[in-house]
Amino acid sequence: MPLREAKSIDTLAADTREAKLTLSADPPLTLALDRHTSTPRLGRASATPRSYAANEFVPSDRRRLFTHLINDTSLTWKQAHRALDRCLQCWDATGSLDSITDYPEFDTPQFHTTRDILQAADSSYHDLEATKLPDSTDVAVINEAGLSPLDRTLLPNSYKQVDPFTGDTTSLPQFHVFPSTSAIVDALITQLDAHTAEAVGIVLDESSLLSPLVESALETAGIPYQGGPGFIDDSDVRTFLRLSDAVFTGSDLRVAELRPLIERLGIDLARTADHRRVDRVDIGSAYEQFADALHTGTVDDAISTYELAAETSLTHLREECAKLGLLSTAFTPQRLTQLRYYIESFDIPVDQPNEGILLTDGAATSYVDRPVVFYLGLGDGWAQQPPDKPWIDPVEHVQQDLDRFEILLQNGQERHFLVQASQADADTSPCVYFQDLVEHSVESFSDLPHTTHGADATRESVGTPFVAPDKPDTDPEPPETISQSTLQRLANCPREEFFHRLVESPTTIPMARGTVIHEAAELCVTHPDAVRERHTEVVDAMLDQIRAYATTARERVERTQCEIALKTIQRYLDARPPTDTPHETYSDRSQSNNLADRLGLTVDSPLTERWFQAPDIGLHGFVDLLHSETALIDYKTGSKSSAGKLRQQAALDPLHDEPNFQAAAYLAQHRRETPDQPLEIRFVHLLEHDTQLARGDTVPLDELVTTVEYLPCTFGEFAARREAFDAVTDYADSNDRVKALDPLGYDAYREFFESHDLPREGVDPERREAIIQSFIEYTKTRVKDTKYVERGCRSAIEDIDGLVGERYLTEDLDAFEAFVTAQRERLAAYREEGFPIRTNEDGPNWDRVDAQDLVIDDV
Repeated sequence: MPLREAKSIDTLAADTREAKLTLSADPPLTLALDRHTSTPRLGRASATPRSYAANEFVPSDRRRLFTHLINDTSLTWKQAHRALDRCLQCWDATGSLDSITDYPEFDTPQFHTTRDILQAADSSYHDLEATKLPDSTDVAVINEAGLSPLDRTLLPNSYKQVDPFTGDTTSLPQFHVFPSTSAIVDALITQLDAHTAEAVGIVLDESSLLSPLVESALETAGIPYQGGPGFIDDSDVRTFLRLSDAVFTGSDLRVAELRPLIERLGIDLARTADHRRVDRVDIGSAYEQFADALHTGTVDDAISTYELAAETSLTHLREECAKLGLLSTAFTPQRLTQLRYYIESFDIPVDQPNEGILLTDGAATSYVDRPVVFYLGLGDGWAQQPPDKPWIDPVEHVQQDLDRFEILLQNGQERHFLVQASQADADTSPCVYFQDLVEHSVESFSDLPHTTHGADATRESVGTPFVAPDKPDTDPEPPETISQSTLQRLANCPREEFFHRLVESPTTIPMARGTVIHEAAELCVTHPDAVRERHTEVVDAMLDQIRAYATTARERVERTQCEIALKTIQRYLDARPPTDTPHETYSDRSQSNNLADRLGLTVDSPLTERWFQAPDIGLHGFVDLLHSETALIDYKTGSKSSAGKLRQQAALDPLHDEPNFQAAAYLAQHRRETPDQPLEIRFVHLLEHDTQLARGDTVPLDELVTTVEYLPCTFGEFAARREAFDAVTDYADSNDRVKALDPLGYDAYREFFESHDLPREGVDPERREAIIQSFIEYTKTRVKDTKYVERGCRSAIEDIDGLVGERYLTEDLDAFEAFVTAQRERLAAYREEGFPIRTNEDGPNWDRVDAQDLVIDDV
């Protein structure tokens, strides 16, 4: 890949050695040339025009000029910064400060005011405008095109021009293409150590993910570096600003939002409180003192309180606030906004180490004075966008930036280009300037000379295992019992089950709402009269438990939902009261009822919140209500599903995208309690029609309930049942099914299927088809040999398949119990060998993974 050959820093130093002064618009180059000077001398041998005129190494007067503007004018901070920025840019680009108001866009009072202030204030721009080198000065200028019109006012009438390019062409080394950002950082760190740090430079996009990853990796490896985070990146400054913003946010702030900030103050709160409102949690005295300082004290008070709590020093922040005249002012939200805007808008110098690896931004420099240079990323962020200003020629700006880019790529005696192949399943776009350096289209790094690393890391269908460092719970024996929620996690994403055991799940508002509604449902069984008599008090107590998770604006909605849920529970129990029947395979509750405690009530019913643990089928869990000998109740606060959909979600081969095994698990348990009887579990959806119920409309109870049945029979036995016959003949008289089976009659129908064990669809297709043909002939001989009889018989059997699709039969629960056994064995193996991300080629349903930030799909 040819590009113009750039002169090295050594060559430029040789070309300018005889000059008394070398000027360049690139500060790192002038510093490098100074270091290459071997002859003792007074002053700098190389400088930028403004640093020479101001006699400062790096002129930095923008913050001082900004302070002039906010103190001496009525401009807001944002107006002052914008006007200052535009005026200085125009001054530099045109050579005249007065020209700013020649542009209609900037011919406004605020720009006139800013121009007048700048005309009167001392600055490096005035110094440069007022300084001109005498013709006797031997001056060399490197890359004269890079100098601005204001820079050129310094130049004598004659000077030596030094071209940064040799006039020849050269080529780049191959790009090293890696599969991920972390792979780039890993490859980089293996090449570095503290002893060779002074010889290495790293160029990257400071706004990209690579920047913090590289800095973190260097710190972890104990390798010194310079050019890293600035003032705004200081952890204490950032925490102080964010914590102040959090305090001013108000009562709706959540613990999760506050956690990383208060940890800096040495405060640790339980993860389960992450979604609770801060005003409902005891944060601790350090936080309360800081909040009090913000609300009642000055900026200096807030800084001092933070320093005391965090055991740190914010000296630089206090100095900047003093320069701005803020220290003794009240710390208000407006003051915080101003302070944050200032810190984000101005480059505030900080004391940084001047040894170690040099980190530099790929869009801001041309020269890196190190023998070994690593170029990381080389993406879109390496090109400067032309500023949308009337005094900027975009074509000229792009050409100058392209020159800078070509020079930058040729620094160092050793150069290594480390790039990423793709990101978010799309090819990573190389810097746009590569299009100008090659004759063909460049859409990805594979279009450039490259070597691929990690290409053999192909994705396996089941993912790669994740093993905890200490391998907790490495018991080779299967767990005695598991819950239906564990089954669902294992089926969808085994690795989530791993993190579920390691990381506490925070309580969310749906969880808090569901918990208190279930507690209220238990009280409706154990203390129905008290709940009615104390209705308002009960709803108040319910809302009080939810209030910690709800915004202030949402409290009325939550109260309405508590009212609706409570009334629906009472209505259902009134219409279908539970039967007080003893149950042998369920035991006493082991969890508390906070709502009952708040109301001073006890919950000791043998029917509510009953625990079961069944090692023979490998399951455990809680049942909301043992409604009768053959029926279970489970209260739901989410959306209603049909029985057919619930059965589909419990499919085992293949597993459903949204696995749901609750009905199967609870029916499998209850058939131990009541064997050889039809059973059912009813899901009562308390908030299904909350909008209509809130309006006072009446919704039939049946529209709120989904019932899933279990029948202790095979598919063939089900086909012979009266209810199956009635269902497949529940059509108009003209329907083929009715015309075929009504004349046949139920007795003849039953006799056939009792003597022919019909397989369900997909099981033994040849035998199934033979029995269907036999049934057709059987019916024809007893009714009539016509096409409608054949069609009616076949359609009736298809209906039977559909009827079974909404129920569980004996073989269904047998298969489910075998599935539970297999999952328990898998869980034991995962604990020993590691938890994979996926159990199928398509991978998990990520919408159903709660710990997405932990379960990273990196295979």
